[in-house]
Amino acid sequence: MKTQVNLSQILQGGLAGLVAWLFKTVNELQKMAVVYQVQIDKLEQVVVDLALREKELNNVLTEVLIKLGGS
Repeated sequence: MKTQVNLSQILQGGLAGLVAWLFKTVNELQKMAVVYQVQIDKLEQVVVDLALREKELNNVLTEVLIKLGGS
């Protein structure tokens, strides 16, 4: 029995596999992007909190220096 190789079917099968892999990869990348965005949002909040603490510390230090200078 002679088996004929149909180039068109091989190309279609390969293309279908490639498209499936691309969709899977894009889906995984989208999920990763969502996770990273959540992490970025949390880090941004941490930076804001640290900036507020720094401002409070600067105010306290300024008050202490003023009191020391006035003594």
